[in-house]
Amino acid sequence: MVHQSRWGWHPCDYATFLLLKRLNRACEEARRRHAAWRRWQRKLPHNRVVRRRLRDAQGRRVGSEVVGPMPEPPLPPLFCVRRLVPSFWGADGRPLQEPRLVEDVVFGDLGIPEAYRSARRPAPSAEQVRPLRITEEELRRLVAELAD
Repeated sequence: MVHQSRWGWHPCDYATFLLLKRLNRACEEARRRHAAWRRWQRKLPHNRVVRRRLRDAQGRRVGSEVVGPMPEPPLPPLFCVRRLVPSFWGADGRPLQEPRLVEDVVFGDLGIPEAYRSARRPAPSAEQVRPLRITEEELRRLVAELAD
């Protein structure tokens, strides 16, 4: 089913496009949070701390003090899945004889960015429109999960 606009033909109507736009924004935010979690996870525990700058009487920076541990960045459950995976490397960077289980987070975009880009670009004719790979019911379910 295709829809016509002033600029050409689209694979969905405007209301569905707004759902895609909202989900795409949430997906990009989840991608940034996943990257922040990766940066946090790569640090050793003694480096995951929040520091405060110390200044002297003239206002010059003279050092820092540890305020407390850096909290784990929050991950959106709609796009990020936690799982245990085997690792063959130790904390010191040396290979292990037997693998150990470590926590990992996998990011999945669920095909939303591709569908959003497809819905944004109009086609010159109705025959050239590629249908979306994700249904409107699935989009509504994802938006409902996002709101929770």
